[in-house]
Amino acid sequence: MRTRAWAWAPALAAALALASGCGGSDSEDGGEATAPPRVPERAEQVPDLPPGWTVSANRSQGFSLGAPPGWREGKDCLRGGAKPGTETVLCSPDRLVTLSISADRTNEALELEPRAFALRTLEQLGETSYDGLNPRRLKPFKARYAGGTVSGTGRAAGTGVRQEVAVVVLRREGAANFTAVIAANADRPTEPAIKLAEKSLRTLRSEPPGAG
Repeated sequence: MRTRAWAWAPALAAALALASGCGGSDSEDGGEATAPPRVPERAEQVPDLPPGWTVSANRSQGFSLGAPPGWREGKDCLRGGAKPGTETVLCSPDRLVTLSISADRTNEALELEPRAFALRTLEQLGETSYDGLNPRRLKPFKARYAGGTVSGTGRAAGTGVRQEVAVVVLRREGAANFTAVIAANADRPTEPAIKLAEKSLRTLRSEPPGAG
């Protein structure tokens, strides 16, 4: 019997709210952190995708990305038929790996450098959704938009399933943060699916919310 890595979109939303709510913190040089100047957000198209991939569009949140062949979306990835809310939720065919993505266009979200925002989000997930989730491997994430990522291993609250959790933050400067959580069953061979989730994130493109 497979032990799935269930996606918890509400947990991601709560963590993002807490992370964004801590805006106005001191910057690294001791000054007050401020959001960068705003720029007009023009729609960008998802790049050409490999054969079998499809485009997953979230018009209300203002982004699209490629979904690997056979990956499920939305409530099919969530435990007990829960609704994903405004987030985009994708999962591998065996549901051992989930990818949850949310956009944030507030000034508070844009104040922090992407790696710092990723670390703060992972710490919030460790307080609300996972036991023993200690951050490690804070590093850049190469994509169309400036990115940072941090990961850790912990046990999902309520189920005790050991999961590898990575938070990736992509920043379209002056416009939006796109925060993704990749959750994978830490006791199963999930590395290929994790790589697909990362590849999917690298196809993410933004557009004004409600466009299309």
